[in-house]
Amino acid sequence: MSPATVLETAPTGSSKNDREQEYKLQDKGFTAQNEAEPKTVTTAASPSDNLKPGILSKLFCDEVILKIWKTAVEHLRREDPPQNFPETCPQTGPQAGRYLYRDAEFWTCGFFPGSLYCLLERSIRYPQSFLADAHGGVALRECLRSELLSVCRSWAEPLHDMSNRKDTHDIGFIVEPALRRDYELTGDIRSLNSIVNAAESLASRYSETTKAIRSWDRFVNNGNNYVDKEAEFLVIIDSMCNLDLLYYAGHHASSQRLIDIATIHAHTIRETHLRSEPNIPGSKYPAFSTCHVTNMCPKTGRILKRLTAQGYSDDSTWSRGQAWAILGFAQTYTWTKNETFLQTACGLADYFIMRLLSAPPSVVQARNGVSAGRHVPLWDFDAPVNEDSPLRDTSAAMIAANGMLLIANSCAASGDFELFEKYHKAAISIVNETIALCFAGDKLNLVKEEHVSGSFSVVAKPVPNCRVEAFECILKCATANFNDNWTDKYADHGLVYADYYLLEFGNRLLQFGYA
Repeated sequence: MSPATVLETAPTGSSKNDREQEYKLQDKGFTAQNEAEPKTVTTAASPSDNLKPGILSKLFCDEVILKIWKTAVEHLRREDPPQNFPETCPQTGPQAGRYLYRDAEFWTCGFFPGSLYCLLERSIRYPQSFLADAHGGVALRECLRSELLSVCRSWAEPLHDMSNRKDTHDIGFIVEPALRRDYELTGDIRSLNSIVNAAESLASRYSETTKAIRSWDRFVNNGNNYVDKEAEFLVIIDSMCNLDLLYYAGHHASSQRLIDIATIHAHTIRETHLRSEPNIPGSKYPAFSTCHVTNMCPKTGRILKRLTAQGYSDDSTWSRGQAWAILGFAQTYTWTKNETFLQTACGLADYFIMRLLSAPPSVVQARNGVSAGRHVPLWDFDAPVNEDSPLRDTSAAMIAANGMLLIANSCAASGDFELFEKYHKAAISIVNETIALCFAGDKLNLVKEEHVSGSFSVVAKPVPNCRVEAFECILKCATANFNDNWTDKYADHGLVYADYYLLEFGNRLLQFGYA
């Protein structure tokens, strides 16, 4: 993602020595938070025993689809094609429950179109999970289905020109969620051409000296002033999830150069952003935490400094950064079949799971008669925890769960069913508890809206007298950025890419035959 411009150095979180002591406690059969309950990453990734059956089915409920549809149709009536894109949905304040929008240049602009295309993909490939409740009736469902592609295309239209941008590494996040599905579902060659063009734009930021793709051109804040591209080369952990674009385009365009750049960058990230951690009981491979940002010398490739822009501190583990790494290395393995990348993804996932399990008891909370939260990550694993109201990041949960599901599928394909079970359970537990604790409970109906011309369209409307206040996102409790020194830090909100990765997780379950 892209940085803001006002940031100071954050205070230091828990040290590596603290974490080593925590692991020693685990080696003796208990955690610092709960000495009576031995856990390893093998045994602990199971859903809470008291979760009600059917919570996971909310992945496929009508509300998930109708919320996206409602926002899409209503905004297109204001501007078509859109010039502004949904990002966050505050949980408090005057705009509570309503999306706040960013301009089309912002790095998150591709996720809402991607969410729409997740719905299109579901309607075509998995119709059994598309508006199966049919509260508005079969005829209205079929009407929505017939209008869906047109709405998707309207939202995706601005992304084609975005493929020319060479000023950002986020081009994968911008174009791939929507345009890849558009090509795969409809065969539209224009979308494939834009994807290949975007990959070439991303590759233009690669340096043979650093063996990496430059993430940011500048990073200005109250504690840092990185503005000289001749002296600084900034790379962030999020970059791992833009490599999928290079592999996909590289294979379609028969460009070994694009493929090689992606693989070399992944190897570089292993050296520049991953921190070796003490062995974790139950782990097959070495464990890794991550830093957010690395500054390298563009003339030598030498690491100058590791720091954070959105985490709690330079040496803390920002949970979404760890999640980006899990998903990115899992994706890289699916393209390369290089075991190093799969083992790296496993080590990153094991560390993520361990930090979930070693969080304070206060992370478990009750909602609607269900206790959940152990598997819903804190925004930073080393930040102080408000025991009355732990600050979480549901986007980190959804991104990590997608990565673990990919790991599980790769392990199954290689015949390692023990690891499959481990990471499949972890992914399901994370999503199950996130839904239980953070799913917005308002209800929508699909209704017919007649026009003066005599035609009609289908729209989503709040259910009358619903006791739950309207909330335009699917999930609550995300944290885009809670670093103390941001002037515009924001947390406890819905977030467009938390919802996107929730939808993608549901589609992956269907694709792999797990749902």
